[in-house]
Amino acid sequence: MSKAPSSPHDHRFLPLDGTLNTRDLGGLPVAGNGRTRFGVFFRSDVPMDLGAADFERLARLGLSTVIDLRQAHELERDKNSLAATSGIDYQNVEIWGHIDAAGDQPADRWDITAFYLRALDHAGPGFVRVMTLLANARGASLFHCTAGKDRTGLVAALLLEVVGVDRDTIIEDFALTHDRIDPLRQRLLEDAAKHGIERSDFERLLGATPDLMLPALDYLATRYGGATAYLKANGLQDEQLATLRHKLVG
Repeated sequence: MSKAPSSPHDHRFLPLDGTLNTRDLGGLPVAGNGRTRFGVFFRSDVPMDLGAADFERLARLGLSTVIDLRQAHELERDKNSLAATSGIDYQNVEIWGHIDAAGDQPADRWDITAFYLRALDHAGPGFVRVMTLLANARGASLFHCTAGKDRTGLVAALLLEVVGVDRDTIIEDFALTHDRIDPLRQRLLEDAAKHGIERSDFERLLGATPDLMLPALDYLATRYGGATAYLKANGLQDEQLATLRHKLVG
């Protein structure tokens, strides 16, 4: 796949031929002047076109757990190359499905930030399941959705906040996706035009700019008291939180 132009964060991205947006959550500053560890947690778009070199690179990283955040129809449409890979614990944890189950779809289907808020309201058990899997993983873990933007962005935001990464850094990491997925965005916009969907509407859904995630972090803080309180209220144990912090920060 073609990649976005170079950036100061290029060292965090894995040079995989089969994805656009796979990056390490290591190297981010945390409270107390430390930095998150490399090689522990990775976020990604769907790994559906991995080649032999990609599999070898992931094996060298010690990848043991893959968490797929997509819904059933997405799993069928875009097959995950890692789902049946020997030595990989593949888990599917739907996030948007909790919104569907609650019957609380946003009135404006192009307002992606509204989906973030609905997910925080209804998908707490799903987020806790993801955090539990990350805490229990025996090796490196990778979590992803389709573009590695929305559901993946929410998981990353929760994870980074609980280990002490500040809001500005979380937002900066989220926004890295915007340029990385531009080839995918252009393809989806072309497909949307064929179905009579207004480009301006669909572009809103496909963005990954700071203004889209910031309201979700504000909402998380004001309504739920922040990521740690939110996850604990939904069942995550102190021991698991401590394990996540130990893994990613030490």
